[in-house]
Amino acid sequence: MIVQRLIGVLALAFAFIGSGWHLGVARGDTGCEAAAESGSSYVGVGMTCTTSQEALSNPASSTEGTGATAVFSEYQWLSVCAEPGQASTISYEVECQAAMSCAEPDQRLYRLWGRDVTTGAWTALSAQCFGETPEAPNVPRPRVTPALVLREIQRIGLPTLQAMTQPEGKTLVNFDTIFYTEAEPFTATVTLLGRPVDIVAEPTSYTWHHGDGTTTTTSTPGAPYPSREITYRYADARTTVRPSVDVTYSARFRVNGGAWQDIGETVTITGPEGSLRISEARGSLSGNYG
Repeated sequence: MIVQRLIGVLALAFAFIGSGWHLGVARGDTGCEAAAESGSSYVGVGMTCTTSQEALSNPASSTEGTGATAVFSEYQWLSVCAEPGQASTISYEVECQAAMSCAEPDQRLYRLWGRDVTTGAWTALSAQCFGETPEAPNVPRPRVTPALVLREIQRIGLPTLQAMTQPEGKTLVNFDTIFYTEAEPFTATVTLLGRPVDIVAEPTSYTWHHGDGTTTTTSTPGAPYPSREITYRYADARTTVRPSVDVTYSARFRVNGGAWQDIGETVTITGPEGSLRISEARGSLSGNYG
């Protein structure tokens, strides 16, 4: 357990006459213990609250009123007289009234700040008295999670694929038109929470939109002629359709060259539309026949 003095001694100037007096200790359900005493010209009020190590080690919590969970990428202990980015060099010797509000005369009050990984904004998390300038806070750095990597993948964007056909641009009704696309794994290295993260996203399924309202899903990208792995026969002639393919990626990542981890969720990217004219073949006689 770590004892945090959230409110130290408040020095208030009062015109009290006579000897000092003492108020009894009061403890509530909050786990805080309060006491007060006075001298001939002041009243001192003190409060000590007990907070678990877990609460201090994991100060990120739901932002009040929003329900959103904050994830912090950086932590700082700063004098209560300072704010992050404003006066980070303020040291233990700072003599401001708020900093001197600790119960022990040789201690100063510091505030723990966390930096939101999404907004970059600093949030005050807790406060504690120290007898010397505190080191970097002993708070675990947030872990690079699959959800965080997935959000980065969505921000970067994955490649779109073009549906290609053979014949190209024009085909025949009731004819096996070949469909295929050119697919390759997507790789990238990004920095998340100050650490290098390698990402590999590979196509795992393809949804072919033929342009006439029908679709087909395959696990392979097909191939050009002479392959007939993926084909489709159009039933209506004298029309132009706009075929396309949506590709679904599965991704994995590793942090600092460590073990690979699966994202667990897929990302589907909609491909651009092409143009394919459907024609009808007609037989005709040519040449001389005896």
